[in-house]
Amino acid sequence: MRKHLFLVGIFLIHFSSLAQSGLDLWLWPNPGLPRNAGSPLFQDSLSLRPFEVHNPIYLPNRINEPLSKQYQFDLPEGNFEMEFWFFEHGNEPIGLELFVGDQVLFGLWNHLWQLGNTVASQQKWNKRFTHLVIQRDQNSWTFWENGKLIGKRDLASSSDKIHIQSYLQQEPYFNLDHWIKHLAIKSTLSKESEIQKSFLAHQEWTQEGIRIPGKLHFVAEPYLYAPDAESMNITVETNEKSSLFIQVGESIPFMNKPSPAPGTEGVQTFEIKGLKPGRQYFYQIKGKNQAGEEIDSGVLTFKTPEPKENPILFGVVSDTEARPWVNEQIGQKLWEERVDFVIHMGDITDGGKEKNKFEWTQEFFPGSSALFSRVTHVPVAGNGEGDIYWYKYYHPQANELGAYRYSNGPGDFYVLNSNEMDELQPGGAQYEWLKTQLRENKADWKFIQMHHAPYSSDENDYGNTWEGSSTWGNRKLQPLLRLLEQEGVDVMFFGHLHTYMRTFPLFEDKVDEEKGIHYIQLGGMGGNLEDFAPSRPHFTTKNFRGFHYGVVALTSHKFELKVYNADGSLIDLMEIEK
Repeated sequence: MRKHLFLVGIFLIHFSSLAQSGLDLWLWPNPGLPRNAGSPLFQDSLSLRPFEVHNPIYLPNRINEPLSKQYQFDLPEGNFEMEFWFFEHGNEPIGLELFVGDQVLFGLWNHLWQLGNTVASQQKWNKRFTHLVIQRDQNSWTFWENGKLIGKRDLASSSDKIHIQSYLQQEPYFNLDHWIKHLAIKSTLSKESEIQKSFLAHQEWTQEGIRIPGKLHFVAEPYLYAPDAESMNITVETNEKSSLFIQVGESIPFMNKPSPAPGTEGVQTFEIKGLKPGRQYFYQIKGKNQAGEEIDSGVLTFKTPEPKENPILFGVVSDTEARPWVNEQIGQKLWEERVDFVIHMGDITDGGKEKNKFEWTQEFFPGSSALFSRVTHVPVAGNGEGDIYWYKYYHPQANELGAYRYSNGPGDFYVLNSNEMDELQPGGAQYEWLKTQLRENKADWKFIQMHHAPYSSDENDYGNTWEGSSTWGNRKLQPLLRLLEQEGVDVMFFGHLHTYMRTFPLFEDKVDEEKGIHYIQLGGMGGNLEDFAPSRPHFTTKNFRGFHYGVVALTSHKFELKVYNADGSLIDLMEIEK
């Protein structure tokens, strides 16, 4: 309670002066899904699109990079202050410049500030965040980074507008509002102590996983999981205590009364039962906080799992990690396929352990919820969520081991937590659970999902192949593979390496086209791209470096995988027939 009261105090101090200003933007851009699938969850008011200059004017840039986009903002008369909160998680060079009239006030390129003729290294809090305040007092400008004065300069201008130019082409699909999370302009100048308090407030909001201080909002948008063909679990979370209600039906308007969430604080899971297999349903979640402020998901849809005899279409992804903008792009492509569900091979976040809730609520959910509020998500835990604290929090279907089984149509999917490698050895809890599950299995197809790589053609994860040899994968997993071979598993999906790799069918560590298991690595939904060894190991049949996703069409007798790059171009096709 003390922490929340402290946050409220900082909020009131910081925003009492912003009430006099004309601009205070919190930026969580996601265009949502196209056409009739649009939802009020995704709004232009949370992006910089309304400020974009579609016919950019010429400005004499000093950063020698291609222009990505130009934005224009009105300035108050006289003195003013601008505040920025930067969130940077990618690994490619990016930059921007701010112009007053046609003069460059400052630039930032590849972690270096350009303040007039001065160049200084960008400093970050928690490795990813930077707080910047710029103050104009007549023709004198001061710059504050993370609560500390870093520069002053003189620049005379009578312009009532500023322009920001972005240089982001080395980071595909990335826009300025993926980088700037808060932008405010006000007509009063803060004292040094107030700037430091604002920096502290931004830290606190980030640690709490809040996106928009002082406003009721979802920090985890509706998130689907189907425990069986007649049920659907819908998990949500708001930033503050609120009473939530759901309505579900096969058509709209809804004919039934709203059902309340099981609680009012933290994550809430609506358990919808008594549904029909393979059917589309509509749902809507509404609620209020204690102050009467309302929240509304809009009308969304979901589909229950198909019965065993029906074919299915499912998406395959992994390693969403650091790039919500790539998650958005691939989410749009998977939606256009109208996949029934998506399996995910882990590293949902890059380091979303207990102390880093923001990696879930400020990266994963903003980038992925447009898709996963309509399509069931079946993820494993990766090393990015290795303590599985938030993984279990947002995925109540996972047992204490982080493992579970999912069935849809002719396929059964066994989700393993490979962070606990000892548990995947003979006698280990997950190994014995899986052995029992596989022996009871009567599905036409058996699939294994886990994060870590039993086979790999990566350049350095299993030995630096530019200097010496590699084990070509995690050899600790070999005993598990013998169990999978014994129990007739068809395909293992995994991630961990941020590339695409497919093997020939393998049995007892050798290529065997009759009895072998196909191992497919799809690690390209957002993590920093990796690369391959200079020479191909004998077991690989396809390698691709780039962001990507897969789509599987499955009948009782045929498995067809198509893999696409993030633009939707086909890069691989494979089939298995029974």
